[in-house]
Amino acid sequence: MDNNELSQKLNQQVGIKKEPVAIKVYDDAACAEAELPKYDGQARHCQLTFESSTEGKSYYATVNEMNCPNGALALGFTDKQVDAFPQIPPVKQALGYAPLKDAKFVPDVIVIYATPVEALKIAKIYKTTFKKRFEANFNGTASLCADAVSYPYTSGQSNMSLGCTGSRKFSDIKDEEMVIGLTYADAVAMLEDK
Repeated sequence: MDNNELSQKLNQQVGIKKEPVAIKVYDDAACAEAELPKYDGQARHCQLTFESSTEGKSYYATVNEMNCPNGALALGFTDKQVDAFPQIPPVKQALGYAPLKDAKFVPDVIVIYATPVEALKIAKIYKTTFKKRFEANFNGTASLCADAVSYPYTSGQSNMSLGCTGSRKFSDIKDEEMVIGLTYADAVAMLEDK
């Protein structure tokens, strides 16, 4: 199943309003550059993800484009370690962003903006597929970077979060929305027979 088909199935089964975002972690920026244009400017991870979802943009970013210290920590751009939230093991050189339907790469994580009802549908598909509960692990800090990307990437477990003050302020996540980070493997398993 290609990314466009995966996106279509996700939209058909769940009815989400915003396009899911494919996220890829790159050890080497040259690999990202071979697949995506570089983001022009500086932004937070939550802004880059939201822009990709709502404006259909694809790009990669390095630590030089990342202007959020928590995002840089959570996403493995620095070698500093903290206990406050999940972190991708350092040091990574780039992160790729693309609307799932347009992504030319295999994502590590798929970020979804969802209402609670849409999140419920995802949790039910997850339970039916894996015969276990969808467990959320979040603390309200660094939510779009740590909870929705770093935690699924490092643990292999999909996750959902209510968002954080920063992601809501800088990326226009609505009060009635939350974020979900599905591992690519989970998303494929959940939707391959739908």
